[in-house]
Amino acid sequence: MRAEHGPVVPVELEPGVRGWLVTDYSTLISWSRDTTAFTHDPRLWRDFTEGRVHPASPLLPMMAPRSNALFVDGTEHQRYRGAITDSLGAVGAEHLGRITGRYADRLIDGFCGRGRADVLNEYARVLPLLVMNDLVGFDGDQGLRFATAMRDLWTGVDTEESNAEAERVLSEAVSDKHRAPGDDLTSRLIRHRAGLSDEEVVMQLLLVVAAANEPTANLIGAAVRAVLADPAVRGDDAVSLSDAALGDLVDRVLWADPPITNYPAVYPRVDIPVGGGRVIEAGTPILLGFAAANHFFLRENAERMEETPNRAHLAWGAGPHRCPARDEATSIAIIATRTLLTRLPGLRAAVPAEDLRWRLTGLAWTPVELPVLFTPQQPPAPAPVEGTPWSPSHSPPETSAHKRPTSGRSALSSLSGFLERLLRGS
Repeated sequence: MRAEHGPVVPVELEPGVRGWLVTDYSTLISWSRDTTAFTHDPRLWRDFTEGRVHPASPLLPMMAPRSNALFVDGTEHQRYRGAITDSLGAVGAEHLGRITGRYADRLIDGFCGRGRADVLNEYARVLPLLVMNDLVGFDGDQGLRFATAMRDLWTGVDTEESNAEAERVLSEAVSDKHRAPGDDLTSRLIRHRAGLSDEEVVMQLLLVVAAANEPTANLIGAAVRAVLADPAVRGDDAVSLSDAALGDLVDRVLWADPPITNYPAVYPRVDIPVGGGRVIEAGTPILLGFAAANHFFLRENAERMEETPNRAHLAWGAGPHRCPARDEATSIAIIATRTLLTRLPGLRAAVPAEDLRWRLTGLAWTPVELPVLFTPQQPPAPAPVEGTPWSPSHSPPETSAHKRPTSGRSALSSLSGFLERLLRGS
């Protein structure tokens, strides 16, 4: 497409719905920062406002106007983003690391004795769901329903109903936290000084949890693929890798294989000439091609990349809408990768990389599964639950952000097993 059209490519988002894809690194940064000529607000989307997008279009859950930080600008954006960053910041790096490591260990407990696993669907795609369910304060039923809805939204299955179900679950969680507030993301958004309405709380939660789940899973999966491809990382000293070394590995992955390829969109407020007599008309969505922009930058600057800051990639976006949870996502990916290396000696790919099957959507490019082999390990015995010896007849307490996850494996194994089948689509 770039050879034929240049760095800004005309595309069809679905039959009859026009758009553009920007694949140039500098242009993408410039347009993302230019809040005068461009907006993230889809209320300017001409095909949508003039009725050319069907109400049941799978584009709408990802692109229709919403009162959240991704789809507004100016003071409204600052108000929403401030509530999100303050509420996420209150989680704390130590607590996030503790619950991520705890869930990672328990997921590995479920397959470490086999000597083989699908670490994409049994691990990478389940771990962020468990972490976010804990941080948001979902009960078990809400977490499973929301996971189902998110899976279907990202894969384009019955998107209208999936979106409605996700919002229903979040509305229930907000109502629950009004009655019984806790130390969780939902409660913090409700009581934030921004004075969010319940609908606004739901919309910020939908943005945060949706953005945290699948993209973080994609990042973990890509990091594991990078580990499998690098014998040095998988060597005997792999467990002694510093967080800085794993951070560098994740940054290389974010350059080469960002978790979101072509999203979100910006909308020009005025007609934008793009050369060759072509014009992007005001109100036409322009998808931000992060993956392509990264790749072309790497290709065109191969000789001086050693001097380029590791984090100059566009995986987290650019400008005022740059992902506010990028540090949290990176931390989860580093902990997830380190835990696999530590717990599974001899970790290696079960099939050659060229034999992996891939799933392509407008948002991401990911393997269908990621099978690995390793030396079988005996899972550790379950630890006591809050001072009480665990036994199969003793039900662990509910997980919430103020009741920390229990150490017994039966409840988690049931939940993670369901999520694994869910994410496989079975």
